[in-house]
Amino acid sequence: MTISSDRMGKIVCITINRPEVMNALDPEHMEELRKVLLDFRDDSGLWACILTGAGDKAFCAGADMAKVIGENVSRSSDSEEGTDTSGLHYGYYGLNIWKPMIAAVNGYCLAGGLGLALACDIRICSENATFGTMGTHWGILPGAGQTQRLPRVIPVAKALELFFTAERIDAQEAYRVGLVNKVVPQTELMKVAWEMAEKIAKNAPLAVYASKQACLKGLDLPLREGIALEVDLGAKLYSTEDAAEGVAAFKEKRQPNFKGR
Repeated sequence: MTISSDRMGKIVCITINRPEVMNALDPEHMEELRKVLLDFRDDSGLWACILTGAGDKAFCAGADMAKVIGENVSRSSDSEEGTDTSGLHYGYYGLNIWKPMIAAVNGYCLAGGLGLALACDIRICSENATFGTMGTHWGILPGAGQTQRLPRVIPVAKALELFFTAERIDAQEAYRVGLVNKVVPQTELMKVAWEMAEKIAKNAPLAVYASKQACLKGLDLPLREGIALEVDLGAKLYSTEDAAEGVAAFKEKRQPNFKGR
């Protein structure tokens, strides 16, 4: 498979395996990745995900331009108004994945590849990682969610600079502006990503999912409505088996054993 899934306990590592084209995605592989992400979302036994790219040169260099843009041009004249024909739907908005996702970024993370990394919650990169939006250099909009997610992650002025100039930044600059959580040696990248996923998977999954939902949905709400969302999601957790287990473990001074129920 070009998009592979390797499961270990409650964690799955999804790998884009097209190193011969810097893990660029054409529409066929975008759809394949979408299905793999849906499988992760719907599997109650999986509590966290790592997304990465095969090889030592690229996480994902974006869209396979010849196929994606060519398909867009051929379809656009026949499309209905308001229909997305960009081919860059791999921003994967609307999948409602409230489980935590970690991007393990090695090498090039460009254009739609950056969009994929931004669709994850935590980004860990190797020292050789390079980030860029690229779209305006080729006369197209930086797609795959870049124009919406990047200004929510880094300062707006920096995001606009990257869009306008189409210049790339290295791993240390990405860390400085808050685009990535950690920069690690290339040989340590997957080890650190798995360690992060394991830390997450030790906690109550329903509480982790609710915290992600409250945080991301709350960004688009006035503070009062955001607090109301937090209260509502928190109230639902109190009746879960995991909440009861957490309280019992606290009283008994032991580590909790969560079931995701």
